Amino acid sequence: MDFMTWTDDYATGIDIVDQQHRHLLEMVNEAAALLLEGPSAQHADRQALFAGLISYTAEHFSTEEGVMRDQGIDPRVYQHHCQTHVRLVGEVLDWQKRLADPDPLIWQQLLGFLAGWLMFHVLGEDHTMARQIHAIQAGLTPERAYGEAEGDRLTPSEAALSRTVSGLYSQLSAQIGEIGLHNLQLEALVQARTNDLTVMAEDLRQARDAAEAASQAKSRFLGMVSHELRTPMNAIVGFTGALRNEGLPAKQDAVAARVLAASRQLTELIDGLIEYSRHEAAKPEPFELRAVLTEACREPFSAARAKGLKVAIEVSPELPACLLGDAGRVALVVRQFAANAAKFTAQGGLRVRAELIGTAGDGRVALRLSVIDSGPGIPADKQAGLFEVFHQLDDSPTRHFGGVGLGLALTRQAARMMGGEVGVLSIPGKGSQFWFDLSLQPAPDGAISRPEEPAGPPGEAGTPAVTAAPCDPEVLVRLERLLSEDDTRAGELLAEQEAGLRQALGERFDALAGQVAAFEYDHALRTLRQQD
Repeated sequence: MDFMTWTDDYATGIDIVDQQHRHLLEMVNEAAALLLEGPSAQHADRQALFAGLISYTAEHFSTEEGVMRDQGIDPRVYQHHCQTHVRLVGEVLDWQKRLADPDPLIWQQLLGFLAGWLMFHVLGEDHTMARQIHAIQAGLTPERAYGEAEGDRLTPSEAALSRTVSGLYSQLSAQIGEIGLHNLQLEALVQARTNDLTVMAEDLRQARDAAEAASQAKSRFLGMVSHELRTPMNAIVGFTGALRNEGLPAKQDAVAARVLAASRQLTELIDGLIEYSRHEAAKPEPFELRAVLTEACREPFSAARAKGLKVAIEVSPELPACLLGDAGRVALVVRQFAANAAKFTAQGGLRVRAELIGTAGDGRVALRLSVIDSGPGIPADKQAGLFEVFHQLDDSPTRHFGGVGLGLALTRQAARMMGGEVGVLSIPGKGSQFWFDLSLQPAPDGAISRPEEPAGPPGEAGTPAVTAAPCDPEVLVRLERLLSEDDTRAGELLAEQEAGLRQALGERFDALAGQVAAFEYDHALRTLRQQD
Protein backbone atom coordinates (compact mmCIF):
# COMPACT_ATOMS: atom_id res chain seq x y z
CA MET A 1 0.00 0.00 0.00
CA ASP A 2 1.37 3.43 -0.97
CA PHE A 3 2.35 5.89 1.75
CA MET A 4 1.10 8.87 -0.33
CA THR A 5 -1.22 9.12 -3.34
CA TRP A 6 -1.18 11.67 -6.16
CA THR A 7 -4.22 13.94 -6.12
CA ASP A 8 -5.43 16.82 -8.28
CA ASP A 9 -4.32 19.23 -5.54
CA TYR A 10 -0.68 18.54 -6.45
CA ALA A 11 -1.18 19.24 -10.19
CA THR A 12 0.25 22.55 -11.45
CA GLY A 13 -0.95 22.21 -15.06
CA ILE A 14 2.67 22.25 -16.31
CA ASP A 15 3.20 18.75 -17.73
CA ILE A 16 6.96 18.36 -17.25
CA VAL A 17 6.79 19.72 -13.69
CA ASP A 18 3.86 17.45 -12.77
CA GLN A 19 5.66 14.41 -14.17
CA GLN A 20 8.66 15.11 -11.96
CA HIS A 21 6.44 15.67 -8.93
CA ARG A 22 4.85 12.27 -9.55
CA HIS A 23 8.34 10.78 -9.61
CA LEU A 24 9.13 12.37 -6.22
CA LEU A 25 5.91 10.91 -4.80
CA GLU A 26 6.98 7.47 -6.08
CA MET A 27 10.34 7.90 -4.33
CA VAL A 28 8.55 8.76 -1.07
CA ASN A 29 6.50 5.57 -1.39
CA GLU A 30 9.66 3.54 -2.07
CA ALA A 31 11.23 5.03 1.08
CA ALA A 32 8.16 4.05 3.11
CA ALA A 33 8.37 0.46 1.79
CA LEU A 34 12.04 0.21 2.82
CA LEU A 35 11.17 1.45 6.31
CA LEU A 36 8.60 -1.33 6.74
CA GLU A 37 11.36 -3.88 6.08
CA GLY A 38 13.15 -2.64 9.18
CA PRO A 39 16.71 -3.89 9.80
CA SER A 40 16.41 -6.42 6.96
CA ALA A 41 16.40 -3.66 4.33
CA GLN A 42 19.59 -3.76 2.26
CA HIS A 43 21.99 -0.84 2.71
CA ALA A 44 22.57 -0.77 -1.06
CA ASP A 45 18.84 -0.38 -1.71
CA ARG A 46 18.66 2.57 0.65
CA GLN A 47 21.71 4.23 -0.86
CA ALA A 48 20.29 3.73 -4.36
CA LEU A 49 17.09 5.44 -3.24
CA PHE A 50 19.08 8.37 -1.87
CA ALA A 51 21.16 8.64 -5.03
CA GLY A 52 17.89 8.90 -6.95
CA LEU A 53 16.81 11.72 -4.64
CA ILE A 54 19.99 13.69 -5.39
CA SER A 55 19.52 13.11 -9.11
CA TYR A 56 15.90 14.22 -8.84
CA THR A 57 16.75 17.53 -7.15
CA ALA A 58 19.28 18.44 -9.85
CA GLU A 59 16.95 17.56 -12.75
CA HIS A 60 13.80 19.03 -11.22
CA PHE A 61 15.34 22.34 -10.21
CA SER A 62 16.93 22.75 -13.64
CA THR A 63 13.56 22.07 -15.28
CA GLU A 64 11.61 24.53 -13.15
CA GLU A 65 14.17 27.31 -13.48
CA GLY A 66 14.32 26.75 -17.25
CA VAL A 67 10.53 26.99 -17.54
CA MET A 68 10.48 30.20 -15.51
CA ARG A 69 13.24 31.78 -17.63
CA ASP A 70 11.53 30.76 -20.87
CA GLN A 71 8.23 32.30 -19.76
CA GLY A 72 9.88 35.52 -18.54
CA ILE A 73 8.39 35.18 -15.05
CA ASP A 74 8.63 38.09 -12.59
CA PRO A 75 12.15 38.17 -11.01
CA ARG A 76 10.71 38.10 -7.48
CA VAL A 77 9.10 34.72 -8.06
CA TYR A 78 12.18 33.39 -9.84
CA GLN A 79 14.61 34.54 -7.16
CA HIS A 80 12.55 33.12 -4.30
CA HIS A 81 12.25 29.78 -6.08
CA CYS A 82 16.00 29.62 -6.71
CA GLN A 83 16.72 30.39 -3.05
CA THR A 84 14.39 27.58 -2.01
CA HIS A 85 16.15 25.19 -4.38
CA VAL A 86 19.57 26.09 -2.99
CA ARG A 87 18.31 25.52 0.55
CA LEU A 88 16.88 22.10 -0.31
CA VAL A 89 20.11 21.00 -2.00
CA GLY A 90 21.97 21.80 1.23
CA GLU A 91 19.44 19.89 3.28
CA VAL A 92 19.61 16.86 0.96
CA LEU A 93 23.41 16.77 1.18
CA ASP A 94 23.18 16.98 4.95
CA TRP A 95 20.75 14.04 4.97
CA GLN A 96 23.36 12.04 3.07
CA LYS A 97 25.74 12.47 6.01
CA ARG A 98 23.10 11.71 8.62
CA LEU A 99 22.08 8.44 6.99
CA ALA A 100 25.39 6.90 8.06
CA ASP A 101 23.87 6.78 11.55
CA PRO A 102 22.66 3.22 12.29
CA ASP A 103 19.63 4.53 14.19
CA PRO A 104 16.55 3.25 12.25
CA LEU A 105 14.62 6.41 13.19
CA ILE A 106 16.87 8.41 10.84
CA TRP A 107 15.06 6.89 7.85
CA GLN A 108 11.68 7.62 9.38
CA GLN A 109 12.78 11.24 9.81
CA LEU A 110 13.86 11.33 6.14
CA LEU A 111 10.40 10.07 5.20
CA GLY A 112 8.80 12.87 7.21
CA PHE A 113 11.12 15.41 5.57
CA LEU A 114 10.21 14.24 2.04
CA ALA A 115 6.48 14.18 2.80
CA GLY A 116 6.65 17.67 4.31
CA TRP A 117 8.57 19.01 1.30
CA LEU A 118 6.10 17.46 -1.13
CA MET A 119 3.12 18.93 0.69
CA PHE A 120 4.34 22.42 1.53
CA HIS A 121 6.63 23.20 -1.43
CA VAL A 122 4.47 21.73 -4.20
CA LEU A 123 1.14 22.96 -2.80
CA GLY A 124 2.63 26.36 -1.98
CA GLU A 125 5.61 27.68 -3.95
CA ASP A 126 5.21 25.51 -7.07
CA HIS A 127 1.56 26.47 -7.38
CA THR A 128 2.60 30.12 -7.06
CA MET A 129 5.02 29.58 -9.97
CA ALA A 130 2.28 27.87 -12.00
CA ARG A 131 -0.21 30.68 -11.41
CA GLN A 132 2.34 33.18 -12.70
CA ILE A 133 3.10 31.14 -15.83
CA HIS A 134 -0.57 30.55 -16.67
CA ALA A 135 -1.29 34.27 -16.23
CA ILE A 136 1.59 35.21 -18.55
CA GLN A 137 0.42 32.67 -21.13
CA ALA A 138 -3.03 34.29 -20.92
CA GLY A 139 -1.51 37.62 -22.01
CA LEU A 140 -0.60 39.39 -18.78
CA THR A 141 2.78 41.05 -18.32
CA PRO A 142 5.01 39.47 -15.65
CA GLU A 143 4.40 42.47 -13.38
CA ARG A 144 0.60 42.25 -13.69
CA ALA A 145 0.73 38.49 -13.32
CA TYR A 146 2.62 38.91 -10.04
CA GLY A 147 -0.17 41.06 -8.64
CA GLU A 148 -3.27 39.43 -10.11
CA ALA A 149 -2.06 35.83 -9.72
CA GLU A 150 -0.82 36.35 -6.13
CA GLY A 151 2.89 36.02 -6.70
CA ASP A 152 3.58 36.76 -3.03
CA ARG A 153 1.34 33.96 -1.69
CA LEU A 154 3.79 31.11 -1.12
CA THR A 155 1.88 28.91 1.33
CA PRO A 156 -0.73 26.23 0.49
CA SER A 157 -4.40 27.10 0.61
CA GLU A 158 -6.21 25.92 3.72
CA ALA A 159 -8.49 23.70 1.62
CA ALA A 160 -5.64 21.95 -0.22
CA LEU A 161 -3.62 21.48 2.96
CA SER A 162 -6.58 20.07 4.89
CA ARG A 163 -7.45 17.61 2.12
CA THR A 164 -3.83 16.46 1.81
CA VAL A 165 -3.32 15.96 5.57
CA SER A 166 -6.65 14.14 5.85
CA GLY A 167 -5.76 11.85 2.95
CA LEU A 168 -2.32 11.10 4.41
CA TYR A 169 -3.80 10.29 7.80
CA SER A 170 -6.42 8.00 6.24
CA GLN A 171 -3.74 6.03 4.40
CA LEU A 172 -1.61 5.73 7.54
CA SER A 173 -4.62 4.45 9.46
CA ALA A 174 -5.27 1.82 6.79
CA GLN A 175 -1.59 0.75 6.86
CA ILE A 176 -1.69 0.32 10.60
CA GLY A 177 -4.74 -1.93 10.25
CA GLU A 178 -3.09 -3.92 7.45
CA ILE A 179 0.09 -4.48 9.45
CA GLY A 180 -1.97 -5.72 12.37
CA LEU A 181 -3.91 -8.18 10.22
CA HIS A 182 -0.80 -9.69 8.59
CA ASN A 183 1.41 -9.95 11.66
CA LEU A 184 0.25 -13.38 12.83
CA GLN A 185 2.83 -13.74 15.56
CA LEU A 186 1.93 -10.45 17.14
CA GLU A 187 -1.76 -11.24 16.79
CA ALA A 188 -1.26 -14.46 18.76
CA LEU A 189 0.55 -12.64 21.56
CA VAL A 190 -2.13 -9.98 21.91
CA GLN A 191 -5.17 -12.19 21.56
CA ALA A 192 -6.24 -11.19 25.06
CA ARG A 193 -6.39 -7.60 23.83
CA THR A 194 -8.67 -8.32 20.85
CA ASN A 195 -11.63 -6.39 22.22
CA ASP A 196 -9.50 -3.33 22.97
CA LEU A 197 -7.98 -3.44 19.49
CA THR A 198 -11.45 -3.69 17.95
CA VAL A 199 -12.52 -0.55 19.77
CA MET A 200 -9.31 1.18 18.68
CA ALA A 201 -9.88 0.16 15.04
CA GLU A 202 -13.39 1.63 15.19
CA ASP A 203 -12.00 4.86 16.63
CA LEU A 204 -9.50 5.01 13.77
CA ARG A 205 -12.26 4.42 11.22
CA GLN A 206 -14.34 7.20 12.73
CA ALA A 207 -11.31 9.51 12.76
CA ARG A 208 -10.66 8.75 9.08
CA ASP A 209 -14.30 9.41 8.17
CA ALA A 210 -14.26 12.63 10.16
CA ALA A 211 -11.06 13.78 8.45
CA GLU A 212 -12.59 13.08 5.02
CA ALA A 213 -15.68 15.04 5.97
CA ALA A 214 -13.47 17.89 7.17
CA SER A 215 -11.96 18.23 3.70
CA GLN A 216 -15.49 18.87 2.36
CA ALA A 217 -16.40 21.30 5.13
CA LYS A 218 -13.43 23.63 5.60
CA SER A 219 -15.09 25.76 8.24
CA ARG A 220 -15.23 22.77 10.63
CA PHE A 221 -11.80 21.35 9.86
CA LEU A 222 -9.95 22.46 12.98
CA GLY A 223 -12.58 21.37 15.49
CA MET A 224 -12.99 17.92 13.97
CA VAL A 225 -9.33 17.15 13.29
CA SER A 226 -8.15 18.21 16.74
CA HIS A 227 -10.44 15.66 18.38
CA GLU A 228 -10.91 12.87 15.87
CA LEU A 229 -7.23 12.63 14.91
CA ARG A 230 -5.49 13.12 18.25
CA THR A 231 -7.74 10.81 20.28
CA PRO A 232 -7.04 7.59 18.36
CA MET A 233 -3.34 8.40 18.08
CA ASN A 234 -3.24 8.65 21.87
CA ALA A 235 -4.88 5.23 21.94
CA ILE A 236 -2.23 3.81 19.60
CA VAL A 237 0.56 5.16 21.80
CA GLY A 238 -1.12 3.90 24.97
CA PHE A 239 -2.00 0.44 23.73
CA THR A 240 1.38 -0.08 22.06
CA GLY A 241 3.09 0.86 25.32
CA ALA A 242 0.83 -1.60 27.14
CA LEU A 243 1.79 -4.34 24.69
CA ARG A 244 5.47 -3.75 25.39
CA ASN A 245 4.78 -4.18 29.10
CA GLU A 246 3.34 -7.65 28.42
CA GLY A 247 6.81 -9.14 27.98
CA LEU A 248 6.91 -9.62 24.20
CA PRO A 249 9.72 -11.64 22.62
CA ALA A 250 12.66 -9.53 21.51
CA LYS A 251 11.73 -9.45 17.81
CA GLN A 252 8.10 -8.47 18.42
CA ASP A 253 9.14 -5.96 21.09
CA ALA A 254 11.46 -4.27 18.56
CA VAL A 255 8.54 -4.00 16.10
CA ALA A 256 6.28 -2.57 18.81
CA ALA A 257 9.01 -0.08 19.78
CA ARG A 258 9.21 1.19 16.20
CA VAL A 259 5.41 1.49 16.03
CA LEU A 260 5.43 3.44 19.31
CA ALA A 261 8.20 5.81 18.15
CA ALA A 262 6.49 6.40 14.80
CA SER A 263 3.12 6.98 16.50
CA ARG A 264 4.59 9.58 18.83
CA GLN A 265 6.28 11.30 15.92
CA LEU A 266 3.00 11.32 13.98
CA THR A 267 1.13 12.69 17.02
CA GLU A 268 3.63 15.54 17.26
CA LEU A 269 3.31 16.22 13.53
CA ILE A 270 -0.51 16.27 13.74
CA ASP A 271 -0.45 18.64 16.74
CA GLY A 272 1.89 20.97 14.92
CA LEU A 273 -0.09 20.93 11.68
CA ILE A 274 -3.35 21.59 13.53
CA GLU A 275 -1.87 24.57 15.34
CA TYR A 276 -0.16 25.80 12.17
CA SER A 277 -3.50 25.67 10.32
CA ARG A 278 -5.22 27.89 12.88
CA HIS A 279 -5.82 31.43 11.66
CA GLU A 280 -8.50 32.81 13.95
CA ALA A 281 -7.67 35.66 16.32
CA ALA A 282 -8.72 35.25 19.95
CA LYS A 283 -10.73 37.91 21.75
CA PRO A 284 -8.43 39.95 24.05
CA GLU A 285 -8.90 39.01 27.69
CA PRO A 286 -7.25 40.39 30.83
CA PHE A 287 -4.39 38.31 32.22
CA GLU A 288 -1.61 38.64 34.78
CA LEU A 289 1.71 38.65 32.98
CA ARG A 290 3.79 37.02 35.73
CA ALA A 291 1.17 34.29 36.27
CA VAL A 292 1.13 33.44 32.55
CA LEU A 293 4.94 33.34 32.38
CA THR A 294 5.11 31.18 35.51
CA GLU A 295 2.63 28.64 34.16
CA ALA A 296 4.22 28.59 30.69
CA CYS A 297 7.64 27.86 32.22
CA ARG A 298 6.50 25.16 34.64
CA GLU A 299 7.43 22.12 32.54
CA PRO A 300 10.51 23.62 30.78
CA PHE A 301 11.94 24.79 34.11
CA SER A 302 11.32 21.37 35.64
CA ALA A 303 13.26 19.77 32.77
CA ALA A 304 16.05 22.35 33.19
CA ARG A 305 16.37 21.71 36.92
CA ALA A 306 16.60 17.98 36.26
CA LYS A 307 19.76 18.78 34.23
CA GLY A 308 21.20 20.95 37.02
CA LEU A 309 20.49 24.27 35.27
CA LYS A 310 19.61 27.52 37.04
CA VAL A 311 16.32 29.16 36.05
CA ALA A 312 14.68 32.51 36.73
CA ILE A 313 11.81 34.80 35.66
CA GLU A 314 12.49 38.54 35.54
CA VAL A 315 9.57 40.96 35.09
CA SER A 316 10.39 44.67 34.84
CA PRO A 317 8.53 46.76 37.44
CA GLU A 318 7.82 49.29 34.65
CA LEU A 319 5.34 46.86 33.05
CA PRO A 320 1.67 46.79 34.08
CA ALA A 321 0.87 43.73 36.16
CA CYS A 322 -2.25 42.99 34.08
CA LEU A 323 -2.62 43.25 30.30
CA LEU A 324 -5.28 42.68 27.65
CA GLY A 325 -4.44 40.05 25.03
CA ASP A 326 -4.32 36.40 24.03
CA ALA A 327 -2.75 34.77 27.09
CA GLY A 328 -2.81 31.33 25.44
CA ARG A 329 -0.65 32.39 22.51
CA VAL A 330 1.69 34.38 24.76
CA ALA A 331 2.19 31.22 26.81
CA LEU A 332 2.68 29.12 23.64
CA VAL A 333 5.57 31.30 22.45
CA VAL A 334 7.30 31.51 25.82
CA ARG A 335 6.81 27.79 26.51
CA GLN A 336 8.34 26.81 23.15
CA PHE A 337 11.32 29.14 23.60
CA ALA A 338 11.90 27.89 27.16
CA ALA A 339 11.50 24.23 26.16
CA ASN A 340 14.10 24.63 23.41
CA ALA A 341 16.48 26.38 25.80
CA ALA A 342 16.08 23.61 28.40
CA LYS A 343 16.58 20.93 25.72
CA PHE A 344 19.76 22.29 24.15
CA THR A 345 21.49 23.87 27.17
CA ALA A 346 23.93 21.53 28.89
CA GLN A 347 25.28 23.79 31.64
CA GLY A 348 24.66 27.20 33.14
CA GLY A 349 21.01 28.16 33.02
CA LEU A 350 18.18 30.02 31.36
CA ARG A 351 16.01 32.94 32.30
CA VAL A 352 12.79 34.44 31.05
CA ARG A 353 12.72 38.23 30.93
CA ALA A 354 9.83 40.65 30.36
CA GLU A 355 10.76 44.29 29.75
CA LEU A 356 9.18 47.53 28.55
CA ILE A 357 10.58 48.75 25.22
CA GLY A 358 8.21 51.63 24.47
CA THR A 359 4.73 53.16 24.68
CA ALA A 360 2.18 54.39 22.12
CA GLY A 361 -0.18 57.34 22.11
CA ASP A 362 -3.24 55.13 22.53
CA GLY A 363 -1.95 53.82 25.85
CA ARG A 364 -0.56 50.54 24.54
CA VAL A 365 2.73 49.31 25.91
CA ALA A 366 5.38 47.65 23.77
CA LEU A 367 7.09 44.83 25.59
CA ARG A 368 9.71 42.23 24.81
CA LEU A 369 9.56 38.71 26.23
CA SER A 370 12.92 36.96 25.99
CA VAL A 371 14.30 33.53 26.84
CA ILE A 372 18.04 33.76 27.38
CA ASP A 373 20.20 30.64 27.71
CA SER A 374 23.84 29.68 28.07
CA GLY A 375 23.61 26.97 25.40
CA PRO A 376 25.86 26.31 22.41
CA GLY A 377 24.58 29.23 20.35
CA ILE A 378 23.65 29.31 16.66
CA PRO A 379 25.94 30.43 13.79
CA ALA A 380 24.80 33.61 12.05
CA ASP A 381 24.38 31.92 8.67
CA LYS A 382 21.98 29.37 10.19
CA GLN A 383 19.67 31.82 11.96
CA ALA A 384 17.66 33.09 8.97
CA GLY A 385 15.66 29.89 8.47
CA LEU A 386 15.04 29.03 12.12
CA PHE A 387 11.36 30.04 12.02
CA GLU A 388 10.58 28.27 8.74
CA VAL A 389 8.30 25.22 8.67
CA PHE A 390 10.18 21.89 8.95
CA HIS A 391 13.51 23.72 9.29
CA GLN A 392 16.39 22.01 11.10
CA LEU A 393 19.91 23.27 11.69
CA ASP A 394 22.61 21.69 9.58
CA ASP A 395 25.31 21.02 12.16
CA SER A 396 23.77 21.69 15.54
CA PRO A 397 22.53 19.63 18.50
CA THR A 398 19.16 19.49 16.75
CA ARG A 399 20.38 16.36 15.00
CA HIS A 400 20.51 14.55 18.33
CA PHE A 401 16.96 15.41 19.39
CA GLY A 402 13.48 14.56 18.11
CA GLY A 403 11.01 16.97 16.54
CA VAL A 404 9.42 17.75 13.20
CA GLY A 405 10.59 21.35 12.81
CA LEU A 406 7.26 23.07 13.52
CA GLY A 407 7.90 24.53 17.00
CA LEU A 408 9.55 27.83 16.07
CA ALA A 409 7.29 28.23 13.02
CA LEU A 410 4.33 28.06 15.40
CA THR A 411 5.84 30.79 17.61
CA ARG A 412 6.17 33.13 14.64
CA GLN A 413 2.59 32.44 13.53
CA ALA A 414 1.25 32.96 17.07
CA ALA A 415 3.22 36.21 17.41
CA ARG A 416 1.96 37.58 14.09
CA MET A 417 -1.63 36.68 15.01
CA MET A 418 -1.17 39.14 17.89
CA GLY A 419 0.51 41.77 15.71
CA GLY A 420 3.93 40.92 17.12
CA GLU A 421 7.17 39.41 15.87
CA VAL A 422 9.80 36.92 17.01
CA GLY A 423 13.52 36.72 16.43
CA VAL A 424 16.83 35.48 17.76
CA LEU A 425 20.16 36.94 18.86
CA SER A 426 22.87 34.32 19.23
CA ILE A 427 26.65 33.95 19.38
CA PRO A 428 28.19 30.47 19.02
CA GLY A 429 29.66 29.37 22.33
CA LYS A 430 27.94 32.13 24.31
CA GLY A 431 24.25 31.23 24.19
CA SER A 432 21.10 32.55 22.57
CA GLN A 433 18.29 35.02 23.20
CA PHE A 434 14.96 34.23 21.54
CA TRP A 435 12.71 37.28 21.75
CA PHE A 436 9.03 38.03 21.22
CA ASP A 437 7.93 41.67 20.74
CA LEU A 438 4.28 42.70 20.98
CA SER A 439 2.12 45.67 21.90
CA LEU A 440 -0.78 45.34 24.37
CA GLN A 441 -3.23 47.51 26.26
CA PRO A 442 -2.96 47.53 30.05
CA ALA A 443 -5.98 45.86 31.64
CA PRO A 444 -8.32 48.26 33.49
CA ASP A 445 -8.37 48.13 37.28
CA GLY A 446 -10.56 45.33 38.56
CA ALA A 447 -10.54 43.46 35.23
CA ILE A 448 -9.31 40.32 37.00
CA SER A 449 -11.60 39.31 39.82
CA ARG A 450 -10.10 38.78 43.24
CA PRO A 451 -11.49 37.71 46.61
CA GLU A 452 -13.39 40.52 48.34
CA GLU A 453 -11.45 42.41 50.99
CA PRO A 454 -13.01 43.54 54.28
CA ALA A 455 -14.68 46.97 54.04
CA GLY A 456 -12.41 48.43 56.70
CA PRO A 457 -9.69 47.62 59.18
CA PRO A 458 -10.49 44.64 61.41
CA GLY A 459 -12.46 45.60 64.46
CA GLU A 460 -14.16 48.74 63.02
CA ALA A 461 -17.88 49.11 63.61
CA GLY A 462 -19.89 47.00 61.18
CA THR A 463 -16.79 45.16 59.94
CA PRO A 464 -16.05 41.73 61.42
CA ALA A 465 -12.46 41.17 62.43
CA VAL A 466 -10.67 38.64 60.23
CA THR A 467 -8.12 36.51 62.05
CA ALA A 468 -5.89 34.10 60.12
CA ALA A 469 -5.58 30.64 61.62
CA PRO A 470 -2.19 30.08 63.26
CA CYS A 471 0.34 28.38 61.00
CA ASP A 472 0.98 24.72 61.80
CA PRO A 473 4.76 24.28 62.36
CA GLU A 474 4.54 21.17 60.19
CA VAL A 475 3.60 23.40 57.22
CA LEU A 476 6.87 25.32 57.58
CA VAL A 477 8.81 22.04 57.73
CA ARG A 478 7.08 20.76 54.56
CA LEU A 479 7.66 24.03 52.72
CA GLU A 480 11.36 24.01 53.62
CA ARG A 481 11.72 20.41 52.42
CA LEU A 482 9.97 21.11 49.10
CA LEU A 483 12.13 24.18 48.45
CA SER A 484 15.33 22.31 49.26
CA GLU A 485 14.33 19.60 46.73
CA ASP A 486 13.33 22.12 44.00
CA ASP A 487 9.84 20.60 44.10
CA THR A 488 7.24 22.70 42.22
CA ARG A 489 4.61 21.65 44.77
CA ALA A 490 6.09 24.36 46.98
CA GLY A 491 4.00 26.88 45.05
CA GLU A 492 0.83 24.87 45.63
CA LEU A 493 1.52 24.62 49.37
CA LEU A 494 2.22 28.36 49.55
CA ALA A 495 -1.15 29.13 47.93
CA GLU A 496 -3.09 26.67 50.11
CA GLN A 497 -1.60 27.91 53.38
CA GLU A 498 -1.26 31.59 52.50
CA ALA A 499 -3.19 32.95 55.47
CA GLY A 500 -1.25 31.04 58.11
CA LEU A 501 2.11 31.52 56.40
CA ARG A 502 1.53 35.26 56.00
CA GLN A 503 0.84 35.48 59.73
CA ALA A 504 3.91 33.40 60.58
CA LEU A 505 6.35 35.09 58.19
CA GLY A 506 5.13 38.68 58.29
CA GLU A 507 6.87 40.95 55.78
CA ARG A 508 8.98 38.05 54.50
CA PHE A 509 5.90 36.38 52.96
CA ASP A 510 5.61 38.68 49.92
CA ALA A 511 9.32 38.31 49.10
CA LEU A 512 9.06 34.54 49.52
CA ALA A 513 5.96 34.35 47.29
CA GLY A 514 7.67 36.30 44.51
CA GLN A 515 10.74 34.07 44.62
CA VAL A 516 8.65 30.88 44.50
CA ALA A 517 6.61 32.23 41.57
CA ALA A 518 9.87 32.91 39.70
CA PHE A 519 11.18 29.40 40.56
CA GLU A 520 14.06 30.98 42.53
CA TYR A 521 13.94 28.22 45.15
CA ASP A 522 17.47 28.84 46.51
CA HIS A 523 16.59 32.46 47.35
CA ALA A 524 13.19 31.41 48.70
CA LEU A 525 14.85 28.89 51.03
CA ARG A 526 17.16 31.59 52.44
CA THR A 527 14.17 33.94 52.91
CA LEU A 528 12.23 31.22 54.75
CA ARG A 529 15.15 30.50 57.09
CA GLN A 530 15.74 34.18 57.99
CA GLN A 531 15.04 35.17 61.58
CA ASP A 532 12.78 38.17 62.24
